[in-house]
Amino acid sequence: MDINVKKYFITILFTIILSFFFNIDVYGSQTIKAEDIYLIPGGETIGIELQTNVIVVDTYNVRNNQKTINPAKDAGIQSGDMILYIDGKKINNIEDIKSELAKYKNIHDRQMNIIIKRNNKLLSKKMYPTRTNNNVISLGIYLRDNIMGIGTLTFIYDDTNFGALGHQIQDKNIPDMQLYKTNGHIKKAEVTSINKSIRGNPGEKRATFDKKSIGTINTNSITGIYGKVDKNSFKNKKKLKIATQDKIQLGHAKILTVINKHKVEAFDVKIIETFKQNQKDIKGIKLKITDERLLNKTGGIIQGMSGSPIIQNNRIIGAVTHVLVDDTTIGYGVYIEFMLEDMGIDIQD
Repeated sequence: MDINVKKYFITILFTIILSFFFNIDVYGSQTIKAEDIYLIPGGETIGIELQTNVIVVDTYNVRNNQKTINPAKDAGIQSGDMILYIDGKKINNIEDIKSELAKYKNIHDRQMNIIIKRNNKLLSKKMYPTRTNNNVISLGIYLRDNIMGIGTLTFIYDDTNFGALGHQIQDKNIPDMQLYKTNGHIKKAEVTSINKSIRGNPGEKRATFDKKSIGTINTNSITGIYGKVDKNSFKNKKKLKIATQDKIQLGHAKILTVINKHKVEAFDVKIIETFKQNQKDIKGIKLKITDERLLNKTGGIIQGMSGSPIIQNNRIIGAVTHVLVDDTTIGYGVYIEFMLEDMGIDIQD
């Protein structure tokens, strides 16, 4: 059997703005006064493992006797296609496809019936699994069924409900991610090194994941990821109130993030502009890194820092989401009320 499974380790990007993903409320909608909301601030680096449907990344040529063929391409399979059924069997992951392909080991010249989803439409395709010169059965197809990366925990609400990242998870190999299912896990992560930002090239955190999951992801929305977290994973942290966009002041603030191992630290930033937003967006706060120690270590905002909570006057006002490529000391953040809204909490002033 030959299914080429590409496993990519990707850091969370700051520069992607995406349309809405399907939303599963953590609680169900509720309205709470802003002054009554208390959040445990995050700042911890987290590893993210997100399961998706089986997605076609690309196709490739295989050798069959003296011929070079591309069975998937010949069948009309394209990058971004979601594989739903093979010969009537529902496909949940890559292992399901391997199992179906194994049935063709001793069968020659039989079509495989495949149901795919493309641009939200169901399509039926027929493909001939091909025996290669190495005597393996191949579809000539690169597949994936997960996304992995690192980001930053933004907050915990009511002890067990978390919000992180400040923007949607996306992968360049999976277009229109809102069409796909999402579930997954978060894990504690240790920052092992920093690739420093320079003008024109944002840097990144490099980290390793723990094996044990500390939470489950059930929502991947425009403003971040949300789900349930083990209440024992983040103990003994002081809760903070929030401030909505109309309460934010230009000037001094802090962000919480990790630049070494597991240690969450506060770093100085300056709020240089805010944008009044009546509709959900992830670039409402414009900020500049002013902390010399952070600048010396990271060069500014780096990948993996998205979700770092922004604190002003001892209140959580938002989370880091973007970096300006031409000046990596400057970036943007999402308002905290938009993250809470995607968690199912409507804020009343």
